[in-house]
Amino acid sequence: MNQRYMKVLGLYVLSTAIATVVTRICHHEHFLKWFTQTTIGYGVFAYGLKAMKRAKTKG
Repeated sequence: MNQRYMKVLGLYVLSTAIATVVTRICHHEHFLKWFTQTTIGYGVFAYGLKAMKRAKTKG
């Protein structure tokens, strides 16, 4: 498999895990928990993709 796809898959797993751990600590209503998890997961994933793109451009 392409190394880039493996990096994106790893980034997705990491962003999902971080969002899950953070929302497990919080005991909010269902919608707020879903929204928080989605926002954190997307933020980590988007930042990771941006960092990967920057590294590719430099290298």
